[in-house]
Amino acid sequence: MKIENKFLIEAFQVPSKVAARVAPFFEQLPPDKYINSDHRFRAYARFQSENGNIIKLPHSKFKQSSQVNRVLGDVERDFSDMSQDMVNTVEFQHLLKSFMESTGAIDDHSVVDVHQIRVTCDHDAASAPAPEGIHQDGFRYVGIFCVQRKNISGGYTQIFASPVEQHPHLNTVLEENQFVILNDERFYHYISETLSNIEGQKGVRDVFVFTA
Repeated sequence: MKIENKFLIEAFQVPSKVAARVAPFFEQLPPDKYINSDHRFRAYARFQSENGNIIKLPHSKFKQSSQVNRVLGDVERDFSDMSQDMVNTVEFQHLLKSFMESTGAIDDHSVVDVHQIRVTCDHDAASAPAPEGIHQDGFRYVGIFCVQRKNISGGYTQIFASPVEQHPHLNTVLEENQFVILNDERFYHYISETLSNIEGQKGVRDVFVFTA
């Protein structure tokens, strides 16, 4: 009988040049038109391993079940397409390949969704990076890579065993160039609210979210 381990959580640090290279592309992100807020910006793309290569799939709409997304479940969201110039960078390809290798998607040809998200905040008004609360995304795996934290407090990455658990298994600030991947069928996650820590200046949190 073959004995197999079950993936739970992996965290790692990537080279510092990765975030620096992709960060400028977040300045061009369009607003997330599905959230009633002027603090969220977003783009989206899908990828798959094919014949030893990672290819970008044709752009499509994104939809989650209302069972996992209490805010926008069962809504077809047509996000802007991710910049091809960014996708072509060695640094983004490194992130994509790292996620696919860690989760097995590079071998089983699972489709990988990538969300490029900027959340801004003010000094006197908090922003919610995860408006759906403690949640799962409805996939096998979720990865979060931090590109930038600027002028913000809060924004803790929290991982829970259930949606009603009071104390997270993990409660940490993902710093630039840090990547965490978790089993989405086993754990729930949440990103706490953010505030700008400099009066009169926007706080910024830029991340990629990977799912497979």
